[in-house]
Amino acid sequence: MAAGDNPAGNASTHALTPVTHTLRLEDEKVWVREYLGPVPGLNFVNLHDNENTSAEAAKAYIRVHGGRLIELEHGRGRTVVIRRQGVLHHFDPNRMFTEEGLKRSLDYFHNLSDENLELASDFARQVVEIIGLEPDRPVIAVHNNTPGKLTIHDFEPGQWYGNDTRDIFTNPAEDPDDFFFTNSPALFRALKSLRYNIALMKENPPDRGSLGNLVDALGGIYILVEAEHGHFQRQIAMLEDLGRLLGGTSSTPAAE
Repeated sequence: MAAGDNPAGNASTHALTPVTHTLRLEDEKVWVREYLGPVPGLNFVNLHDNENTSAEAAKAYIRVHGGRLIELEHGRGRTVVIRRQGVLHHFDPNRMFTEEGLKRSLDYFHNLSDENLELASDFARQVVEIIGLEPDRPVIAVHNNTPGKLTIHDFEPGQWYGNDTRDIFTNPAEDPDDFFFTNSPALFRALKSLRYNIALMKENPPDRGSLGNLVDALGGIYILVEAEHGHFQRQIAMLEDLGRLLGGTSSTPAAE
């Protein structure tokens, strides 16, 4: 199956309605693309501009089932930049949703300053407004990784994200690059029963500045759908099963 093909057999597909929000970071433009399906449904967010398999999988899903995708586009790859007088000041858009996380991200790229912090914080605020976070509306973050770079095993005790995790299930028959991460115990149990690799977020997890941190702090449901670059068919299957568990809507999952 190629990206953009019908992921649901003979189910009818529909054109997406695009809406573009143009945000500025000094001399840099970032286009926040909002793709609307034929009817309301699941709420997807794609934050890294170089993780295109996940964006195309989400678009294919909402062409059939409805819903919405928020996608950041700027041509800079994983990071967003503040461009000032030709100088690029990088930060990770999935580390911008808390002040502490944003500070650490700017500092990682040697770009921490009061001016950059203020500009990046305002950018994050505008993105959150476009996403429209609501406690009863699950947020589904779609991401991609490279082989072995980030796997479900990184959420095991003692590993990179072990302190973020209160429970985990790994299926040796599955590619460890393809996995879920959620703060919903009910979704954890349901996806575990389907034999997916999945980790359950710890209550009060470490502040990494991620979208998951923000959604969890607001009392909402967060689901990360992570798959290896190019695993389009697998990511579609993951979204299809997740959609069935959520009832295909943007409301609180029936599994709860």
